[in-house]
Amino acid sequence: MRKILIFSLVLLSVLSSAISLDEAYKLANITHRKLVIMFSSPTCYYCNLFKKEVYPKEDFQKILIPNFVFVELYATNEKSIVFAKEVLGEDSVTYRELFQGFGVRGTPTFFFFDGKKGLGYLPGYVEKDLFIKILKYVAQELQEDFETYIKKEDPFKGVPMIIEISRSDADFVLEKDENALRIEKVPEEVELDKIYITEDPQVADELKNKGAIRVLLIVD
Repeated sequence: MRKILIFSLVLLSVLSSAISLDEAYKLANITHRKLVIMFSSPTCYYCNLFKKEVYPKEDFQKILIPNFVFVELYATNEKSIVFAKEVLGEDSVTYRELFQGFGVRGTPTFFFFDGKKGLGYLPGYVEKDLFIKILKYVAQELQEDFETYIKKEDPFKGVPMIIEISRSDADFVLEKDENALRIEKVPEEVELDKIYITEDPQVADELKNKGAIRVLLIVD
């Protein structure tokens, strides 16, 4: 397996997904979001604690959803083909082989990607507020030392953008992303934890101007 350039975040303390790794990778690429892979186990105490105390919390979701696609993997024989080929240069790999290839020694372990590029990994459980800081740090691909960064306030929520997509990609996003919403007019309240899809360029512009982070505009 090709070696991926990653970095380890030095920390103060050191949900099963309904979509596959390949679907999550495709979804991230279509929507111009980064990918978070959570290497997990159904019997892992800290994995379940993360899914109870961190993942579902509103402030965590408001940073995660507009900037990342999240997928949880267990060490099974389910295969990845697309991610394996495009990121690892392999014809296919099982999730079990991914655990081995990425050197996962314990769960949870989180890996971050921007397309084919590895951005870093996070071993172990961290509290929600610290994880939010990590998401902001990774989303912006900051080069600042992380220990210096976490001492600062960062109001980052995401960079509002309009992404042109095909109708078939729009259908895929609507099917695979429970946070995707197709609209014909701008809602009274624009929510950060929604991926808006529209065919109307004027609606798309207004959504962006009102602060929507991810607006997908169907162009065919």
